[in-house]
Amino acid sequence: MRTMTLLQTIIQDDRSHYYPLFREYCERKEQGLRKDALKVLQSFIEEMKQLDFETQRVFVAWLFEWIEQFEDGHHLLVFPLTRGIIIPVFQEWMKLDRVDVRPYRWQGLFVHQGEGLPYLLKAGSEEHRVIVHICEIYLAALWYSFHHIHEDLYLSTFEMDQERIQGIQDVMMLIQDERTRTYFQKQADYYAQLLSDWIEFQQTETIGFMK
Repeated sequence: MRTMTLLQTIIQDDRSHYYPLFREYCERKEQGLRKDALKVLQSFIEEMKQLDFETQRVFVAWLFEWIEQFEDGHHLLVFPLTRGIIIPVFQEWMKLDRVDVRPYRWQGLFVHQGEGLPYLLKAGSEEHRVIVHICEIYLAALWYSFHHIHEDLYLSTFEMDQERIQGIQDVMMLIQDERTRTYFQKQADYYAQLLSDWIEFQQTETIGFMK
């Protein structure tokens, strides 16, 4: 049983000293000083943006290694941090290393649950690229859920993936470009059918889903 919060754990981690401004942000957030914490966070984001990609990637990996160990870890993913550092790092990471599944897993499981998504949904009708990004986030999560399905290994829950499919369907109609909208429609239909087939398979069989 854990006795410390995620913030307390990060503060006590020796590696947090490599990121003094982020450590200070966590300290102030832990103290309930929300406005002060956000000011420090903004300074950290500006500092981090000046550093090379590998330094940014190491920070994001370290952060998510802790986040995924806590049930409420996504609460640390406030919009400025998500939009300013995490999402850009994930995007570049996926381009440079298509084998490493961590950015797909972390983005799919955590980023869309942070404070950013409500903002993106609100802005979505006015900004095409934001709507597309919402769909991409859900698709990344669905890809991760099923990428070992040929081994009869499903890495999610029915409820979560049903929500992700519905999430795509909820916003894709706001996409003005017909080709892009059709692409996401086909992807949503594909995963909806795959999930339905997997649920049916689980009720009747135990191995050999892809046969």
